[in-house]
Amino acid sequence: MNHPRPLESVSVLFIHEEQIFAVQRQSYLSAFPGYHAFPGGKIDKDESSVTFETEFLCEHSARRMRALQREIIEEVGYDLEAGILNGEVLSVSELAEALAPPFTPVRFRTWFYRVNLRERISFKVDSGEFADSFWSSAKDLLEIYRTGKILMVPPTRWVLEGLVKNPEAAEFGDLSQDFAEKDRVPCLEMLDGIPILAVKSATLPPATRTNALLLGDADAAKLLVDPSPNSEEEYRCLLNTIEDKMLDAVFLTHHHPDHHQFSNKLARHLSIPIILSQDTQQRLTLKYGEDYFENVELRFATENEEVTRWHGSSVRVYEIPGHDAGHLGLAPDSLAWFLVGDLIQGIGTVVIPSPEGDMATYFSTLEKVIALNPEVIIPSHGIPMRSTHRLIETLKHRRARESQILKLSKSGNSKEEILEQLYQGLDPRLQPLAMQNIESHLEKLNKENK
Repeated sequence: MNHPRPLESVSVLFIHEEQIFAVQRQSYLSAFPGYHAFPGGKIDKDESSVTFETEFLCEHSARRMRALQREIIEEVGYDLEAGILNGEVLSVSELAEALAPPFTPVRFRTWFYRVNLRERISFKVDSGEFADSFWSSAKDLLEIYRTGKILMVPPTRWVLEGLVKNPEAAEFGDLSQDFAEKDRVPCLEMLDGIPILAVKSATLPPATRTNALLLGDADAAKLLVDPSPNSEEEYRCLLNTIEDKMLDAVFLTHHHPDHHQFSNKLARHLSIPIILSQDTQQRLTLKYGEDYFENVELRFATENEEVTRWHGSSVRVYEIPGHDAGHLGLAPDSLAWFLVGDLIQGIGTVVIPSPEGDMATYFSTLEKVIALNPEVIIPSHGIPMRSTHRLIETLKHRRARESQILKLSKSGNSKEEILEQLYQGLDPRLQPLAMQNIESHLEKLNKENK
């Protein structure tokens, strides 16, 4: 399969006596919201390729150095070239590079540069870009990550781990993972203790995969959430990936195919139960027959039930209907995170389908989770995100959309005409899904006598 050429970016580690300057990205950013990282950004298509004459900068790729110089000025108010000329910068080295997985919606190849400083600098960070900034040792930053309190992409973690082993390292080379996917499902971990298996699933475009989560402390039940391979081949890859995980149960968030396919076969193969809502069980047996769960132990989960533990905190079930009547979420008592399933989409837009979906219930569920205020939300499609910002924006968007539909409907427009006016230029493949949301909004408005 041909993948689009990855975007190129640069990232900088300012280092003084083993202290590294790190940042936390704002939660409302579209890329890596709320993640801990290093300053840097994308290399523009029209980035200058004129080589610097300045010491250190002239030794590296001109376009990358031009991007690094520009990004550092924009994000932390520091002129790298001037810092070299006045002796504040002792050296600049290409520390590492990493290529994101081919299945990510926006794929980056990132070069990490180490900039050694004569002394720590008080940078003037862009508050629109960063919620926090600080100096820390690589060891301390990794220890914070391992408490489950911060989000971090794997390459950032790998660079920090390399610096713990060798604080003076100037070159780690290519740290990219092998995502050939010949016989295993790729695994990513952005929040400690929650590995995400990116399973190819029968999901709706533009998404192509479902996040199958591995949950459970060493002394707690080990759950696999939403295993949903879309083929026998992907099922075998999933088996290969989890063969050493000693699972205790499968957990299903809801009954849609991209959340349950092959889960019955997997449960039978491993002789483990499936935890799900009674509504999900009823819809699956109605659709696929009474023998769908043959020889599988079923456990019906209800609100507030503990199913495992994470970092010592009880992980409990939350009923989150709206997208699907039997939809379940999970969160630890600490509310360090909340698995919201298809309550929102990290990739694409949530559909409220008939008959299992209900727009009024969906609004109420969004309000419920927003009020709980978990620190991180984990969708079934896309990456984990810090704060409830995306939930709040989704609710705001749906309310605005409903207002538009109400106005157009009162003006005598048919559903088809509403679709044409509200979704101009929409991919024809997605038009039936947009129509489902229009119908769900109209049904809600009718029930409210509007």
